[in-house]
Amino acid sequence: MPITMHENNNRFNCRTGAILYNEDKTKIILENQENKRLVFPGGRIDIGENSKEALERELKEELNIEVSSKLKFILELFLKKDDRYYHEVGFYYIAEIEESEIKDNLKSLDSNGSFNWFSIEELNYYDITATPIKEKIINKKIPDNIEHIIYKNY
Repeated sequence: MPITMHENNNRFNCRTGAILYNEDKTKIILENQENKRLVFPGGRIDIGENSKEALERELKEELNIEVSSKLKFILELFLKKDDRYYHEVGFYYIAEIEESEIKDNLKSLDSNGSFNWFSIEELNYYDITATPIKEKIINKKIPDNIEHIIYKNY
């Protein structure tokens, strides 16, 4: 059972995600969700599951891959969309995979739930839910240690 709560116009989520670089670190993989919003591959953490286990499960389910990853960001995200408030705690891991290893699992960017490679140079043109992490990737500011980020956008 995913760690998600709803109350009135509020929603709380606990998720895990992967910053999946290609071998020369010029691209990352993102998932196209509804409303053309992009997210890092991953998903909700289940009750009784730690964030790394959840990430491994999600990457296997979604992309049929196994990667070695390292926790880099804990993101507390506060967003408002329409009349709903979202509070999400996310654990973001960094990993690398060869483009050729994953091409068969990628689909058209036009369909929801599809994954594709995105050039880091072009990330500013896309709406990525984890905005502060997108900015860290663009500016090549990936920390050596774990970084805790609080981001409120309302």
